[in-house]
Amino acid sequence: MNLRIFDNPPDLVRAAARTILQRIDAGARSIALSGGSTPKPLYEMLGRELPAAAVTWVVVDERYVPIGDPQSNAGMIEQTLSASGIPQGTRLLRFRTELRDPDRTAEEFAREWKTLGLTKLDLVVLGMGDDGHTASLFPGTAVLQIEDRIAAAVYVPRLDSWRVTLTSTVLREAGLRIVLAAGAKKRPILDEVKAGADHPIAAVTRGVETWWFVDREAAG
Repeated sequence: MNLRIFDNPPDLVRAAARTILQRIDAGARSIALSGGSTPKPLYEMLGRELPAAAVTWVVVDERYVPIGDPQSNAGMIEQTLSASGIPQGTRLLRFRTELRDPDRTAEEFAREWKTLGLTKLDLVVLGMGDDGHTASLFPGTAVLQIEDRIAAAVYVPRLDSWRVTLTSTVLREAGLRIVLAAGAKKRPILDEVKAGADHPIAAVTRGVETWWFVDREAAG
């Protein structure tokens, strides 16, 4: 496990932002971003420092809510990245929840992916839930078995809600994965992943280049 430990979340965020900007300078043009509270300061920082490069930003997964909803990942990502304006040629590929049909939304996302000429992602920013989920790949859900699609809809029983998400295949085929984990609540699941537990985050990251950015509370 390529584990990078930082004293606190702000240090973690600065290092992640620096890594992403370096990758853009090196030619990365397709970068997928996850939602959540940990990466929000990262996207705010990127929004202030975005270089003049035509990057396609891809939303990793989405709650099935309108983009204007406070819970919308796409809404948060769009607002933070555009704080200082958007460089010409920059694009955001999101899940169109306004279609009001999760399966159709996943299909439309895949169609747009192909129209944009995407084949695989250069970089993916991922989070890790206390149950070991990443993106909307939750333990015990059928979406974990889908390997022949770019995106898929998934019903999550414990949340009683629909989600749409990139599949594990797409996440594993990316050039690099960065996993952000901060806080003591992440420590047990991180220890289990290090010990070889078969959580969704492990299935997405094991055996492919992944950099884990964690703070000291999560690392123990």
